[in-house]
Amino acid sequence: MNIHEEQKIVRKAINSTLSGLQEDPWLTQRVLANAKGDKPVKRKISYALVLCIAAILALVGTAYAMFSSRTAEFFGKHYGQDYGDWLQGGKIAEIGETVTLGAVDFTLDEVVYRDREIYAVGTARARNDLDILLPMDMVDGWEFEEVSQGEEARALISQAEKTGGMLLSIDCIPQRIGVDHGSMMNVGDVGMYNLRNEDGTITFSFETGGYALEDGTTYQMELFIDVDAWTETGKLNDDPIQPEIWTVSFQTTIRTETEEPAISPLVYAEAAMQLDYAVLVPGAYQETGTMPVYEAVENDFTTMVKPEWFNQSGIAKEERAKNSISLTFSDHAELNISPEAIFYYENTDELVDYNWKERENGNPDLEPMLLPKQAISQGIVHMASQVHSGYDDFTEGISFERDHLVSISLEEATQEAEALLAKLGLHGYELAWKLDMSLDRIRTLGEAYNRFWFEGEGYSNAPRQDYMAATQEDEGYYLVYTPLGVDMVSDGRHLITLFVSSRGIVNASIVSAYARGDIAYTPDHLITPGEAVERLYVEAAKSRESITVSAIERVALTYVAVRADNKQEGMVFSPVWQILFRKAGGSDEYTCWAEFSAIDGTLIDAIFR
Repeated sequence: MNIHEEQKIVRKAINSTLSGLQEDPWLTQRVLANAKGDKPVKRKISYALVLCIAAILALVGTAYAMFSSRTAEFFGKHYGQDYGDWLQGGKIAEIGETVTLGAVDFTLDEVVYRDREIYAVGTARARNDLDILLPMDMVDGWEFEEVSQGEEARALISQAEKTGGMLLSIDCIPQRIGVDHGSMMNVGDVGMYNLRNEDGTITFSFETGGYALEDGTTYQMELFIDVDAWTETGKLNDDPIQPEIWTVSFQTTIRTETEEPAISPLVYAEAAMQLDYAVLVPGAYQETGTMPVYEAVENDFTTMVKPEWFNQSGIAKEERAKNSISLTFSDHAELNISPEAIFYYENTDELVDYNWKERENGNPDLEPMLLPKQAISQGIVHMASQVHSGYDDFTEGISFERDHLVSISLEEATQEAEALLAKLGLHGYELAWKLDMSLDRIRTLGEAYNRFWFEGEGYSNAPRQDYMAATQEDEGYYLVYTPLGVDMVSDGRHLITLFVSSRGIVNASIVSAYARGDIAYTPDHLITPGEAVERLYVEAAKSRESITVSAIERVALTYVAVRADNKQEGMVFSPVWQILFRKAGGSDEYTCWAEFSAIDGTLIDAIFR
């Protein structure tokens, strides 16, 4: 995904009343870890960035038990037989509830719950037989304005022209979930895929999970539904139909009994042998052996953020939606605010065509998409963030070096950053990672960055920056803040990155779904890091893909927001052990992760979920 696509999807998500989102470095790995062969495009929306992960799937046949879940059939057909067989062992709810939005009927056919995840399939039908429902892959291409009309698109457009019907696309996205009549909470990652059937209906599917879900009997789920109309040239028509929230309640039951996989004694032996990993804990835990559980209060930055905290040039343009605010300043910088997220970045007064790359790569008739050119500070941030993420292609050997730059020191940068966090009422965040971007580094790294993204293997439609034109005013520090200062956290709902120069904070990505409140209680003790590692080996071995752990890299104590023990009391910040590990087998070696409750050892979330 290129840079403008990320910003474009984020803006669309904000304007659709979803949360403002930012990159989740673990989401791509979760998708890759679950991949077996080629798969279809599954649109992913992460609570911390919206991503589209694209792949192509070869269909496979699947055999099922006497009772066959429609959801298991769909996921098995499009994501592999093992996936479908695994879902057969989940708790199933046949729903069949229908709601109408504009010219489309939405029916949620079935839901499956398994291992803190919900999977669902439904059907969308045009109420007017003349109207044409469009598949997701086609619409995504049109939204990015980077895909020419293929054979299917031309056929559907031709059909609509003959009948006089409308070209319509649909979205059905889970937003909030309640368990056993407990508080409704925002979901975590969401994966979506839909396709067009021979009868003209759309089968839509989604999966969601994370910290709002746990085992229960009754579930309440809020679904964001939307219908968009398109022109024959792949452009959005005026949209008089407003999105709606559709609330569905259901009870799940077990239809197919499955046995838990037997865990070999060798698994426990391997866990006991893992002793050479790093352990990261705060001083309070070292002293007491425990950490408090805090109340978690939903943030709403739209009611408290003052624009002058980021920019004093004055507001040139303001846009307000139901749940978001978008500001453009007189110096062309932009500030986007949603209840849980704040994004601030600088632009220039120059317009550039963000479709230039696609025209050069086989789509010469694509119309220009003129948008403000990103300022050089944006390019510096992209470089620093890719050093943090580990783009070895051009960042190998880059690390923090200097506490003082010509025009700003690390101490001054952190003071500026933490003063902003204090204004926002964000407590419990500590500096987890930092990088000094000196003038020499900006120029040297910028040359490698441009060579990779514009001349090498990378693909970017962003404007190429002339980093040799940078000045000492552009120097600064890239700072990453997380709960308890644990780097590479998997909970993308709580991640803050800032770039601070002598001009102040020139780039901000602040994602914080919940504010830390008062202490709810303090457990008598927490499980040890070694106990958490043993649980990892067991859970990985009995996971859907029977993952084998080859090595533990790090175990860190941090906080994530989970449901309170009393489901009526919302969310709490609870201590968890986050484990970074490598799995055995396969040619694609990369770091995986899993989180376990430090109170009782329950698996909270993992890459193999």
